[in-house]
Amino acid sequence: MINPFLITGDDGSRYADSCCSLNRMIIAEVPVKGIDDSIKGKRVMDIFSLSVISEKALSFADRLRLPKDVSPKEIPSLLMSAAESEDMTVRAAAENIAEFFGKRLALILLTLKTALPENRKIRRDWNSSHWEYWQSIENIVAVGGLTDGNFGKVLIDEARKYCVLNGRQAYNIITHKNAVYMGVMGCSKILRNSEGVNVLADFGQTNIKISIVKRLDGKIVKTENLPKVKSEYMQLDIEDKAELERQAKLLHEYILSCICNACKKAEVFGNAGNEIVISIASYVNSGKLDKNRGGYAKLNVLCDNYEEYLSRSISDVLNKNIKVKLVHDATAVGLYFSDCPKSVCLTLGTFIGVGFTDII
Repeated sequence: MINPFLITGDDGSRYADSCCSLNRMIIAEVPVKGIDDSIKGKRVMDIFSLSVISEKALSFADRLRLPKDVSPKEIPSLLMSAAESEDMTVRAAAENIAEFFGKRLALILLTLKTALPENRKIRRDWNSSHWEYWQSIENIVAVGGLTDGNFGKVLIDEARKYCVLNGRQAYNIITHKNAVYMGVMGCSKILRNSEGVNVLADFGQTNIKISIVKRLDGKIVKTENLPKVKSEYMQLDIEDKAELERQAKLLHEYILSCICNACKKAEVFGNAGNEIVISIASYVNSGKLDKNRGGYAKLNVLCDNYEEYLSRSISDVLNKNIKVKLVHDATAVGLYFSDCPKSVCLTLGTFIGVGFTDII
């Protein structure tokens, strides 16, 4: 069926409409009773997000052996490490948290599959075609930081266990070994030239992943994944206009520095091409970022079209003509799995991102 979540942008390309977001979806009625009835009436972002998972980890602080002065930013990585621990008390605590949120992920998916009248009614930006699309989907490709390692394995195994209707899997949940870099790899699908060296990047709400790839005849023949770095200047809801502009400038300079440093490293592979594809934690339409969602929204105070703005900035620093292409982060993952029919990609990280494999 035609995907109602895709729109045609100003440049003629197809883009994911921001209404596809699951994070603000309210579960007015729990699709299956007895798994976790406490989620009734709550938004997805309030029951499944990195901040909610971190809050849960704090309630297990003693068993996880978390430092008393632990910073909220450190909790996710400490939790993931705890799931790999040889201390069985620590490991069991981390796995209990993964199981807890695996059940919740299953209930979110079952909400989409069952399309109960109460949940349809409260989701006013969707009509019957949106719900029917989700009901037609057979596969969920789960990627992102929360699917990594043993924590991710336990979380997804639990989601599979409970994502069941009438004794059958509601969705076939698929994972990938290199889940963290799927967005970066999906960016390669957008490159116009079939050969050469290019910088590909994934700017998330929590981490930044950058890869340098070399391609021949349209296929990647060499990849170097640069060390992940923390996302900075992701503060939301800054009311003071002067502070908002200051933070936007700092964020832009940080992005510029990350990309330009990667471009210089790319020269080791050969003459780097002038195409740079960046997946970013924002809905993107013809180079323009969504003005209302996520930490990258503040970049709109600097310009109307950030894709063009960043292209000019990088070109000035590197003294060569650079063309940046921005793409919604979950859409980039969808591009990587474009050969998977009847599938939707979910990026499980700071929040849940949605990417469509039928966008090409």
